[in-house]
Amino acid sequence: MDKNNVKTLLDLITQSAAEFGDKTFVKEKAGKEVSEKSFNSFYNDSMRVAEFLKEATNGEKVHAAVIGLTSYNYLVSYFGTVSGGNVAVPLDAQLSCEDIADHINRADVTVFFYDARYAPMIPAIKKLSPQVKTYVAMQDNEDADNNLSEILAKYEPKTQTPVEADSLAAIVYTSGTTGLSKGVMLTHGNLIDNAMCQDNESSTEDVLLTVLPVHHVYCFTCDILCSIRYGATLCVNDSLMRIAQNLQLFKPTLMLLVPMIAQTICKQINAAAKAKKLPAAAVAQAFFGGRLKGIFSGGAYLAPEVVAEYKSFGIPISQGYGMTECSPRISTATLDVENIGDVGMIVNGCTVKIVDGEITVKSPSVMQGYYKNPEATAEALTEDGWLRTGDLGYVDDENRVFITGRKKNLIILSNGENVSPEELENKFAVVELVAEIMVYGEDGFVTAEIFPNADLTKDMTREDVVAALNEEIKKVNDTLSSSKTIRRLRLRETEFDKTPSKKIKRTMQTSKGELV
Repeated sequence: MDKNNVKTLLDLITQSAAEFGDKTFVKEKAGKEVSEKSFNSFYNDSMRVAEFLKEATNGEKVHAAVIGLTSYNYLVSYFGTVSGGNVAVPLDAQLSCEDIADHINRADVTVFFYDARYAPMIPAIKKLSPQVKTYVAMQDNEDADNNLSEILAKYEPKTQTPVEADSLAAIVYTSGTTGLSKGVMLTHGNLIDNAMCQDNESSTEDVLLTVLPVHHVYCFTCDILCSIRYGATLCVNDSLMRIAQNLQLFKPTLMLLVPMIAQTICKQINAAAKAKKLPAAAVAQAFFGGRLKGIFSGGAYLAPEVVAEYKSFGIPISQGYGMTECSPRISTATLDVENIGDVGMIVNGCTVKIVDGEITVKSPSVMQGYYKNPEATAEALTEDGWLRTGDLGYVDDENRVFITGRKKNLIILSNGENVSPEELENKFAVVELVAEIMVYGEDGFVTAEIFPNADLTKDMTREDVVAALNEEIKKVNDTLSSSKTIRRLRLRETEFDKTPSKKIKRTMQTSKGELV
């Protein structure tokens, strides 16, 4: 695809239909069968949704929320919205009814696309969000105001008025570990730049299994937009509980994962290899369907030990770095260049500058700001357009990015030393006894609050658990300078509170951990 001809999401799906035509774009389960939709079908159905919105809103440009799991209908609803110059507001599928209403109210949503699981919430949402005038069920529902299937049957696809690259395409809510979520304003140009910032990442021969939440911009850009750009086939994983079955069904060549899923799969492969007395590499190849060329990881820290495990399986796994505010990629790694403790090389068109230890970024992918939140926008963006990431790190002479922690989480000890809690937490990433950990400063000491692995400790006494954890802490302390050593342990009996994206909330951290 010629990047010079693609400036907006409308351009992207128009060019993909012209170039890839009747080639299969989306595969997903439909009962016991597998449904296939082509690039042509996707373009035409998106145009039908755009025509519906034009009629339903009397031509007024609107904000339309979309909520549900990844599906062809979800993507048609999203791209139909933005192709007509409207703004999509993708919502977290795990939100409660009250949080859904809060998000759509703060984003000035007046149109709401929803999948079947949210149908029971619609009466309550109508009361909480009276400004929403148009509701569309993405799966047939006799009680729905509008059914997507009827819209696709009724409207003819028509060429839409061109959209400007700098016009707003999406408001994507962050799931920060502190404070109220913020609506990140991403333009068509932001998203297209990020989808086009690298080359030769995929091809028309590739098959991707998408397993991550589609409302996350990491999934949206790197799974959805890149598949459209390269003409790859996108296969939908219908549940995290069925990843293994869907790997066998779709046999992907590439995958995007977050470290938590990558680590879980790694443990399953090793356990199966041990039980069957087979080489782990053979089990891994079979587990992934036999065609997997590699895995891209993002969203959190990926331990080098996990990278090494996958390498031993014959499956390269590469780690990248980004944030919603940058659409999201700031750096990325290729499958043929191994990470060496870094999070990839800076992507094309992006500039990184370290200011007082903080990574700052300037790129065509950087957001417009936070929706109706000028104070937060001013904190995140400098007057000359640099994005303050809040991450601490450095860039080496090969343009590799290294992350050392979060600026706001720094522990400042009484001697003036600064300690990054993430640096210490990451050292426990492959300690099986530790299920969850948070490190913070307390009374001048570096404290580790730990929720232990319930499976490994179920037959242990409390004293044995504490002794075993202290032994693991000692091993880590032996690798640290004296100023960074962990001096206190707090033991938790429950998991930490987490954000919708499963990151630990760094608030009230000592409320449940007992000092031992």
